[in-house]
Amino acid sequence: MTIKRQYNLPNCRLVLEGVDDDSTGGKRPDRRPLLSILIHAECHVMGHEQILSGGKEFLESLVKAVSAYAQEFLSGIRHPLDLERDAKVRLLKGDKPDLHHLLWQQDNADSETKPLHFDLNTIQLFDLVEAVDQLFADSRTLPDLALHLTPVSRRHRKADVPLAKRATPIATGVGSLAIAAALLFMVPIPEVKEPEILSEENTSENVSSEDEQTPESSTPPISPEDLQVLLAEAPEITDPTEISFLQRHLRREIENAWDDRETVERDLTYNLVATLDGAIIDYEPVGDISEAETESTPLPGLRFLPTENDIAQREAIAKFEFVFTRNGTTTISPSAGRRGGGTLGERISDRATLERLQGEIREKLQESWTEETTVNVELPFRIGVTETGEIADYEYLDGNAYLLQKDTPLPELLDLEAAGIGEESGTVVPQKPLAQFRVVFLPGGAIQIGSW
Repeated sequence: MTIKRQYNLPNCRLVLEGVDDDSTGGKRPDRRPLLSILIHAECHVMGHEQILSGGKEFLESLVKAVSAYAQEFLSGIRHPLDLERDAKVRLLKGDKPDLHHLLWQQDNADSETKPLHFDLNTIQLFDLVEAVDQLFADSRTLPDLALHLTPVSRRHRKADVPLAKRATPIATGVGSLAIAAALLFMVPIPEVKEPEILSEENTSENVSSEDEQTPESSTPPISPEDLQVLLAEAPEITDPTEISFLQRHLRREIENAWDDRETVERDLTYNLVATLDGAIIDYEPVGDISEAETESTPLPGLRFLPTENDIAQREAIAKFEFVFTRNGTTTISPSAGRRGGGTLGERISDRATLERLQGEIREKLQESWTEETTVNVELPFRIGVTETGEIADYEYLDGNAYLLQKDTPLPELLDLEAAGIGEESGTVVPQKPLAQFRVVFLPGGAIQIGSW
C-alpha cells in the first residue's frame, strides 16, 4: 500500500509517496505506517504553478541545498559546503535581500537543458526550510535519510559581519526557532493568506507538531559581564608547545585580515585572550586607543563571543600582547613572558619518508616560485609537512622572510586541516606527525631545501 506524507506550510507544501519495506519487525496498529522507501517527492511553492518533483536523488539534493543555504543566509558567511554542479536543486542569493533563486534540474532533462528558475521571497524560503525540518523531525518517514550538517568554522567569518549575527549559532536542525526569528526579523510583515484546506485523509497523515517535532533552540551569546566571569574562572593554557603554535596562528590570522595598514599612524597595543582552537574571545586596548583606531584593525571582525555552552565546557585560554605598528608590521608575545621549551609536535623521522617528501615539496614549491615571482634577497623558512606532502605549518626565519612571505607560495599552499588543525580537533597544534624542513627561496627562482 502506498503511503503519503505531507508537510504543510502557508507558502510551501512537501509531499512524499512511498512504501514500507517490512524490514522493521512488523506493523503495530497503534503507530503510523513507516514510509521507508521513497517512490516520489513533490515540492509545491505558493505562487508557482510548476511543481518541483523527482525521486530520492531530487529529495536528497533539495534538503542538502536548503541546509547549506539556510546556514549561509543566517550567518552571512559563505558556507564551506560546495554543492555539486550537477545537483538537482541549488539555491543562490538574489540581487536583493528578500530575493532567493532556486534552480531545479528535472530528472528527465539532459545535460544541455538549463535548470528551471524559481524566485523565492524570504517568507517562502522560511516555509521551505520549515517543511524540510518537519520531514527530519518525523521519525516515521525515511528514517535512513541522513543530513550531515557541517558547522561553519568561526575562523571563516567575514570581518564585516555584525557581532550579533556572527555569534548566533545554528541549531542542529535545518530549521528552528532561531531560523524563524532571524528570517522573520529581516523582512516586512507579510500579508496573511488563508491556509489551504486539506482533505481528512491527507490531514490524518500530517506530522503532529506537538507529538513528533522537537526543534532545538540556539544558545545565545553571553553578556559582557558573564564573559568577564568566564575569563576569570577559565583555566590557563600553560603548555609551551600549545602557546607557540597558538602565537604563530594568531599572528598569521590577524595579519591576513589586516587590510587598512596605512591608516594606523602610531603603535596600537592590545591584550588578547584566545582559546586553543585559535578563536579570539576578547581583546582590550592598552592606553588611550580610540574606538576609531580599533576599527582600523581587524580585531572587531575576528572576535568570537562565547556562548553559555562555552561556560559549561570551561575552555582553557591564553593571553597575549599584540601590537599593530605604524610601519604596517605586527608583534605578538605571551602576556606571561616567553616560556620556552616548546616543540614542533610529533615528527616524521623515517629516512625514506623524509627523502620522498623533500623531493615532492621541492617540486611543489618550484611550480609556483618562478623568475617572475622572485625577489632579490634570500627568504628562509621552516615548514612542517604531512606524510601525504601537504604543508601544514610554516614560520619565517628572518625579517625579510616576514615582510615578503606573501610573495612566496607558502600562504597559498598552507593546509591546516591536513594536519588535523581545525574546529573538529579544537586545537591549532598539529594532530598528525610532520616532517620538518628548512626552505630558502633564492633570487633568480632557485630553492634550497634541507632537513631541520
